[in-house]
Amino acid sequence: MLIPQVRNGILNIDKPQGITSYDVVDVIKKLFPKTKVGHTGTLDPVATGVLPILIGEATKLSNELTCEDKVYKVKMLLGVETDTYDITGRIVFASVVDKDEIYIKERIKRFIGKQMQTPPIYSAVRVNGKRAYSYAREGKDVKLAPREIEIYSIDDIKVDLELKEVSFVVHCTKGTYVRSLVNDIGKKIGCGATMTDLVRLRTGEFDIKDSIKLYDFLKLDYDDMQDRICTIEDYYSDTKKITLNEIEFKKFINGVKLPVQLKDMTVRVYFNKSYKGLGIVENKMLKRYILE
Repeated sequence: MLIPQVRNGILNIDKPQGITSYDVVDVIKKLFPKTKVGHTGTLDPVATGVLPILIGEATKLSNELTCEDKVYKVKMLLGVETDTYDITGRIVFASVVDKDEIYIKERIKRFIGKQMQTPPIYSAVRVNGKRAYSYAREGKDVKLAPREIEIYSIDDIKVDLELKEVSFVVHCTKGTYVRSLVNDIGKKIGCGATMTDLVRLRTGEFDIKDSIKLYDFLKLDYDDMQDRICTIEDYYSDTKKITLNEIEFKKFINGVKLPVQLKDMTVRVYFNKSYKGLGIVENKMLKRYILE
């Protein structure tokens, strides 16, 4: 049986709660057999929201797209700390919440800006070649190195003192652990806190309003599934377009660098009025990046 050609591109999936990002990749791989599939920016099982799935040649964009900034809506419970920094963990600290709304909001706003953040012990960060969560599950103590992150903004802060719940929207750099942010906020307030809900609203250009829930995607027929995939050409539609002649194009696809009068950038490459892939310009030389 002939397997239809799968479109190279990016699928904006709204990940459901209770499964891992790798579970989503595995599902898409089963839909499109013999096709490379990856994702950008892991979401914890407890989290939902935007998870860009890379299909085919778009998997080569993984490092680039993972570096994009993120926007999350987060909910947290005051007066409790857990070992995982979220509601799925074991309670390790509990306290009375005796601060008012103004105090809580002011303490949260203090986290805007550049700072050093330590990842949670229950995370996929590697320590001596081993995932940090493996040490945690074995009951071993391990030191994780802090890393620089930046919180661009924290908005829409809502405080419910009766329920001891706080929610807000945070815009941050890649590599930011929102669970760690919540844990640090709880310490700053003085009563502890743990994350109860997390929704990724945006990563780079991919917004939740344009996403499709995983289970809704599975209900589509094959052609409609293909239509949901953003092509590499469309994703880079704002970049410069370069048209090559036959001799130049043959050199390009064979990996030969071509001189161009352009500054360093990623460009769309065309031949015979058709999109053929992406090139990278470095030091006024065009080199092959992705071929369709």
